[in-house]
Amino acid sequence: MTRFRRALVIVDVQPTFCEGGSLEVHGGHAVAKEISDFVTENYEYDCIITTQDWHIDPGPHFSDQPDYVDSWPDHGVAGTKEADLHPELICITQRINYSVKKGMFKAAYSGFEGFDDEDQSLKQILEKESIECVDIVGLAFDYCVKATAIDSAQLGFDTRVLAKLSASVSPELMKDVSNEMEAHGVEVVYE
Repeated sequence: MTRFRRALVIVDVQPTFCEGGSLEVHGGHAVAKEISDFVTENYEYDCIITTQDWHIDPGPHFSDQPDYVDSWPDHGVAGTKEADLHPELICITQRINYSVKKGMFKAAYSGFEGFDDEDQSLKQILEKESIECVDIVGLAFDYCVKATAIDSAQLGFDTRVLAKLSASVSPELMKDVSNEMEAHGVEVVYE
């Protein structure tokens, strides 16, 4: 039986998106802890990649009067503690193979819009590692997780979102967001 190479992409698990952060998602701290525990107990991944909002000057993505659709309060500001990986992920850093930063000079929701320190895109990293299957977790389910998952599926990767390891800005819309992802070929796993 052929074993397909699988990657875990941990999307934007940063203090800026957790309770007390500048753009908090309810349940963010709990998700960070659950992801850390999941990675500690799970050795099936051939590659683990994190993404981070890393905004230097993202233009109209930041606004003093945000519309929460195209513009947002300042968040994920490069070089700040809010933009770092969540402290819960520190204990798994030895398992993280790549870190991708996105949104330096423009809005970027999908991890596929970012690059690592060697200027490799997420797509290039996955191809270099011969990855065929991608599991996606993180923050927030209805924004950056969704965008990353849809791009992953459209690029031909067998893509799953592990919903229990994600938190949503609008939990009441999770089913609608799941349907949107599934329409693009993403499997949303709730167990």
